[in-house]
Amino acid sequence: MNLMNENEKGMSRRMLMLAAVLMTALTSLTAQTTTLRQQMERLRQDHGVSFVYDATINVDRPYTGKPVGGMRLGAALRTLFRNSGISCRQQGRYVLLKSSTSQSGGMAPAARQEQHGTPVRPATPRPRQRHFTLSGYVKDSNGDPLINATVYDLTTRQGTMTNAYGFFSLTLAEGRHEIRCSYIGFDTLVEPLQLTANRHQDFSLKENASLGEVVVTTDLNSPLLKTQTGKLSLSAHDINTEYSLLSSPDVVKTIQRTSGVAEGVELASGLYVHGGNNDENLFLIDGTPLYQTNHTLGLFSSFNTDMVKNVDFYKSGFPARYGGRLSSVIDVRTADGDFYHAHGSYRIGLLDGSVHLEGPIRRGKTSYNIGIRRSWIDLLSRPTFAIVNHGRHDGDRISLAYFFHDMNAKLTNIFNDRSRLTLSLYSGEDRLNGKSEEDYSGSSYEDHDVQREKFHWGNFNAALDWNIQLTPRLFANFTAVYTHNRSSLWSVDDWRYGNRTGRIDNVSHTEHGYKSSIDDIGYRAAFDFRPAPHHHIRFGQDYTYHHFRPQTYRQNNYYGSSSDERTDTVMSHSHNRDVAHQLTLYAEDELTVDNHWSLNGGLSWDLFRISGKSFSTVSPRMAVKFQPSPRLSFKASYTLMSQFVHKISNSFLDLPTDYWVPTTARLSPMRSWQLAAGVYMRPGSRWLLSLEGYYKHSSHLLQYASWTGLEPPAANWDLTVMEGEGRFYGLELDADYHTARLSLHGSYTLSWNERKFADFFPSWYYDKFDNRHKLFLSARWAISRKVAAYAAWTFHTGNRMTVPTQYFSLPAVPTPDAGGSFTAPSAAELNLAYEQPNNVVLPAYHRLDVGLDFHHTTKHGHERIWNVSLYNLYCHLNSLWVRVKVRDNRRISVSNHAFIPVIPSFSYTIKF
Repeated sequence: MNLMNENEKGMSRRMLMLAAVLMTALTSLTAQTTTLRQQMERLRQDHGVSFVYDATINVDRPYTGKPVGGMRLGAALRTLFRNSGISCRQQGRYVLLKSSTSQSGGMAPAARQEQHGTPVRPATPRPRQRHFTLSGYVKDSNGDPLINATVYDLTTRQGTMTNAYGFFSLTLAEGRHEIRCSYIGFDTLVEPLQLTANRHQDFSLKENASLGEVVVTTDLNSPLLKTQTGKLSLSAHDINTEYSLLSSPDVVKTIQRTSGVAEGVELASGLYVHGGNNDENLFLIDGTPLYQTNHTLGLFSSFNTDMVKNVDFYKSGFPARYGGRLSSVIDVRTADGDFYHAHGSYRIGLLDGSVHLEGPIRRGKTSYNIGIRRSWIDLLSRPTFAIVNHGRHDGDRISLAYFFHDMNAKLTNIFNDRSRLTLSLYSGEDRLNGKSEEDYSGSSYEDHDVQREKFHWGNFNAALDWNIQLTPRLFANFTAVYTHNRSSLWSVDDWRYGNRTGRIDNVSHTEHGYKSSIDDIGYRAAFDFRPAPHHHIRFGQDYTYHHFRPQTYRQNNYYGSSSDERTDTVMSHSHNRDVAHQLTLYAEDELTVDNHWSLNGGLSWDLFRISGKSFSTVSPRMAVKFQPSPRLSFKASYTLMSQFVHKISNSFLDLPTDYWVPTTARLSPMRSWQLAAGVYMRPGSRWLLSLEGYYKHSSHLLQYASWTGLEPPAANWDLTVMEGEGRFYGLELDADYHTARLSLHGSYTLSWNERKFADFFPSWYYDKFDNRHKLFLSARWAISRKVAAYAAWTFHTGNRMTVPTQYFSLPAVPTPDAGGSFTAPSAAELNLAYEQPNNVVLPAYHRLDVGLDFHHTTKHGHERIWNVSLYNLYCHLNSLWVRVKVRDNRRISVSNHAFIPVIPSFSYTIKF
């Protein structure tokens, strides 16, 4: 019995040993059929990591080691890649792989074999690695393309940016890649893909609605990484802050806060960039030029922010694809509209209101986007004046009505993955009507005087865009453009005197008016070619037919002593007309030389023909960037710009009496060259610092010689102006700090703005808006999910003005009377002497603006937003105008006038 038990025990031990051997063999067999990729996938599932490696690394090789499932990540990585010739390094949720160097002094295995005397078989030449192109669009969850989004390959560490239509193209080696798409304010998307042929793929990003930390690790549009100097990109989130003047968000007033930009007159939407005039800024809305950029004499800009998707603002380093103005480019792009869901919003503010609607016509294929904005103060002024006039018994009546409106409409149709058509329309208008009546009646007579004024000005723009991807690396956009700008003025003064029987004894009728207009018709062909991730070529052609009609004038005056007989009648009519043709060719090449150097070079050629004379200009552009480390870069740029159109104005306000005219045969086009250089640094993940310097010189600048009225004549206008030059230079310091809830921004500008018009003053003098120092500080704080706040403090040196420094008396001269005899001379006449233009600096300008947004979501899921904004919170009265006069004691006195106090405003918005 005991012997049997011993035998059974021995048998059991042998069976267990045999089972162990079989399990080991089975495990070994299983390991031989496993690959590195399969084990890496297991780690990705267990630990949530992503592997980043060069496409030349073979991860499909067999893996014969111990299974890594269930191990800690560090131990699993060491086990998986031991003796594999692959080294790994963990960086957050990414594991970076690269080929290891050989252990024997870095020699290759073949070299080590040859060193030990082993015959070496000649290596078989490796086949040339194939490359394919990944292209497509980056969109938001509604299907709207995202501009300046970053598409980055974590495997090869190469990337690109989407263009103005959300398109990207990235050529990569055959194999597996990890593609990361990122955009400020959106969740980052990382998607693996196997590239075995040219591939079209769109990426959809989800807007980040949480208050958690959002970090875009590689933003190729950052000032640190892009090659151009002086570029600022603004999203809808940047423009629609918690504060806005009169609770109406404004594109131009947002740009005014930028370093290197002066706002001119308070409350106006002036834009004086690097010393340039207000007409030296190129405003584009969906690729069409906008001539009238403001409403209400500059109180509001012409851009409805409900429709704005992106704004690219250039103040130096202009790419070759832009031209036609000297000082800046403001490229505004509107949203395409939601391709999947219909929704909208409406807003009512202190002076205006807006309605916004967007949605699909064919789901995923065709969308619409419509925005309407209108001031509604005339809806109050009309009944108010009617009530006031009804209560008056003195015969005097007055009425005044003003309104403006904007309407944007966009229709987008996607034919297929590579072709889409977009129709973009814009209409903007201002109207001002005034009427004054005076009645003085007696027992036997009637005296009636009526004065009427009508002003009307605005724009109409249309653009038809066809985007097509011709090849995986070549994108083309063809645009048909139409722009119409108009302004008109009409006034009448009619006075009649007669008896109560209806007979008119005297009549005086003065009527005059004029209108000015511009019609531009043209096309644009733009090509975007990306032969490699480090190489980006743009080229194209623009043609514009300009039809200028400044001041078509009409006048009708008559005077008489009865209703049947006119003693004097004056009627006149005149018009001015200029036709010009403008052709532009451009080419631009952006090249990343290596990890440290990148270049952007281009050339623009313009041909402008008018009145039988042609002007041809060549404008080179160059920008270079040197990046010694990932957190530091140095940049420099040179640009040469030309301008062929001029805005004729004798005021710093945006008035309907202004008009645009082309360069004539008597004048030369305005030219300007600019040098800019800067250093850009990211000392921490939340900080971005930059310091830029610039020097700009402009020639053939225009200024009126002697005209002082508000209606400068258009006939032979080029005989009443003088040419001059300008030099502008300065330094700009910008600092940004961002966390999940708080954004801080500060900018400081030190600048000089000088001009010289030899016919006006023999040497250089400072310009009116030579603001030596400008400081802007802002804070944006998401207090909670329901409350957000914004505060901004602005300071700058005061504007300049010209005041007399002394006076002198002319000698008293006897004057002849009607009979031919001479009367005694009167007292000597005082005359003022001006030593230099703009010789006095007004008091410094400063103010604090604050705003609050209160969010609430209704039970139906509709978001409601209350906004309260305060302009000039501590009510500092800044200089608006200055009066100079000589007192009785013959002392010159200067009195400063300031009127604009704190301005509260509110708005209510509901999204549905």
